[in-house]
Amino acid sequence: MADDRILVAKILKNDEQAFGALVAKYQRMVYATCFRLVRIQTDAEDLSQEVFIEVFRSLSQVQKEHDLSGWLFKIAMNKSLSFLRKHNPAKSNQNTTLESTFLDITGKNPLSETSTPFSKLEEEDTRKFIFKAIDQLPENQKKAILLHKFDNFSQKEISDQMGLSQVSVESLIYRAKTNLRKTLFDYFKKHYR
Repeated sequence: MADDRILVAKILKNDEQAFGALVAKYQRMVYATCFRLVRIQTDAEDLSQEVFIEVFRSLSQVQKEHDLSGWLFKIAMNKSLSFLRKHNPAKSNQNTTLESTFLDITGKNPLSETSTPFSKLEEEDTRKFIFKAIDQLPENQKKAILLHKFDNFSQKEISDQMGLSQVSVESLIYRAKTNLRKTLFDYFKKHYR
């Protein structure tokens, strides 16, 4: 988005106000992403701070990213999942929004808790594949589905953030689900008959 590119350019020129504006714009999304996984307010707050610290340190990379919110989302997910693996391995295997999204898209839940090491490896492979499939969506579809499914934004909130009508947002979410079904169908058929 043009606004994000302007913010990033200003931050790279050491404009502290621009970084504050970036944090203000995406703080809710980052916190919500972290909280949905860790489920503890203080941990989610700490992880959110870590996300923005990492963003500040590696902001020059964002120029290669087409979608700042998607990049922030990936960092928040990775930090939260790493935190769970380190501090609460049992909780990291509980159902997450990612699993409910897969269930919503495919009608199956391949990420349910399992007990064997091989099954845990399969779960990790599936998570990576889901993220890859989401990442390959057209930018507007990706942003809409991430905000809707992972951050629980209403269609009105998404339309405000993206500058689109609610009908357009509804259409983007529908097309994103349709595209993900197509992409994930072969994977699902192969791994979870």
